[in-house]
Amino acid sequence: MRLRIPNRLEDVFLALDRAEGTLDRAEVDPSCRADVRLVLEELLVNTVRHGYPDGREGSIEILLRVETDVVHLELRDDAVPFDPLQYETPELPGDIAHREIGGLGLHLARSIASDFHYARDADGNRVVIRFDPSDEPAT
Repeated sequence: MRLRIPNRLEDVFLALDRAEGTLDRAEVDPSCRADVRLVLEELLVNTVRHGYPDGREGSIEILLRVETDVVHLELRDDAVPFDPLQYETPELPGDIAHREIGGLGLHLARSIASDFHYARDADGNRVVIRFDPSDEPAT
């Protein structure tokens, strides 16, 4: 699946539905499908909410490919530079309900994926993620 969406939340949820359909048709394991959807939602919502602080219109490209049981996901956007790997694992002391909000979604996304890579080039941000149920997550 290759899809380009504008940086609007309503389009994020349409993209998530398309991705879900692609994974379903490829008969990806339900657990892996749920992981891909969770990570994709976290990254897309963060990009829309935080990647365009000036309010300009932008676009996000989603490439989703399934090979046997392995899912490859690539996201490209023209948002402000943002490396999701630069942030350390958040501290989780005590009751999670009483901790400062922020960073948990990215930590979860990185923890779920088998591989998680970021690069910035002249076209913008690029995140490449691999989900392989036979691998240990890439913490």
